[in-house]
Amino acid sequence: MTKLITVFGSTGNQGGSVVRAILNHPQLSKEWKVRGITRNPNKPDAQAMVAKGVDMVAADLNSKDAILEAIKGSNAVFGVTNYWEKASLEHEVQQGKNLTDACKEAGVEHLIWSSLPFVSKITEGKLHNLHHFDSKAMVEEYVNKVGQPASFVLPAYFMSNIPGSIRPGGDHYNLAWLFRPDTQIPMLDVPRDFGKFVASCISDPSKTLGKHTLAASGWFTPLDVCKAVQNCTGKECKYYEVPIEEYQGSKELFDNLMMIREYDYYGPGAKEGVKSSHALVEGVGGWDSFGTFENFLQEIGI
Repeated sequence: MTKLITVFGSTGNQGGSVVRAILNHPQLSKEWKVRGITRNPNKPDAQAMVAKGVDMVAADLNSKDAILEAIKGSNAVFGVTNYWEKASLEHEVQQGKNLTDACKEAGVEHLIWSSLPFVSKITEGKLHNLHHFDSKAMVEEYVNKVGQPASFVLPAYFMSNIPGSIRPGGDHYNLAWLFRPDTQIPMLDVPRDFGKFVASCISDPSKTLGKHTLAASGWFTPLDVCKAVQNCTGKECKYYEVPIEEYQGSKELFDNLMMIREYDYYGPGAKEGVKSSHALVEGVGGWDSFGTFENFLQEIGI
C-alpha cells in the first residue's frame, strides 16, 4: 500500500531537495506519494511540482488548524521553518510547535524535523547569539517532550553561503574567513544531497527515530575551497585567515563561524555522526554520490 509523506517548504531549498530525492529514487518513488505544502499552489514553482505528480496544497505554519487540514492522511511529515522570515526565535519556535501539535493530534507516525545544534547549550553559553540554531533545537526538545515520533535531520553549513566570500582580485581570487586554513567544515550541497538524508529516514525509521542524522555532503577546508575555485576557473585562489579581533559583522554570523571553528559545527561527535549518516544514505542506495565543493561550483557556474 502506498504511503503519503507531506513535505513543508516543497518549493524551497530543503523541501524541494526532499521531493526530488523521493521522486528520483527507484524504490521510494513506488512506495511513497508526495504532497507538497506551499503558501501559493498556483505559482510556477508549485505548478512544476504538480507536473511531476506532486499534490500541492496551501497551508501556513502560523495556523495549527491549517496544518491539520494539510497533513490529513499523512504517514510521514517533513517540517522546516525559516527563521529569517521574521528573524525571531519566538516566531520560529511557535511555528515548530504548531506543526508538532498538529502531527501529534493527527496521529502522524513519523515527523522528520529539520533541526540544528543547540549552540548555547553545547558551548555552555559561550556562543549565545546563534538564534536560528537554538530555535530549531528548542522545537526538537518540544517534539520529544510531547512524544511525537520523530527523526531529526541537521543540515551542515550550506555551500551556497560560500561564493559571496570568494572575491575576484585581478588575475586571481581571494577568500577571507575566520577559519584556520586547515579547519574542517561540514558542508552541504542542499539541492543535491539534503533530500537523500530525509528520504533515508523514511526508508527505515527504526534506524533514525529519536536520533540525529547529520546532513553533510562532506568535510572541506578553506584550502579545499581555494583548490576547487582554481580547478574551475584556472585562476589561483589565495586564502587569508581573518584574525578574530579584526572581524566586523553581526554577532549571529560571528557565533556561526566560531561554532564551526571551535566546535566542528555540530559539537562533540561530529565526525562520527557524519560518517554514520553517510552510511545510512549509502545503505539505502539509489542516488548519485555526495557532492564536492567543486561539483557545486560547476553547477552554479562560477
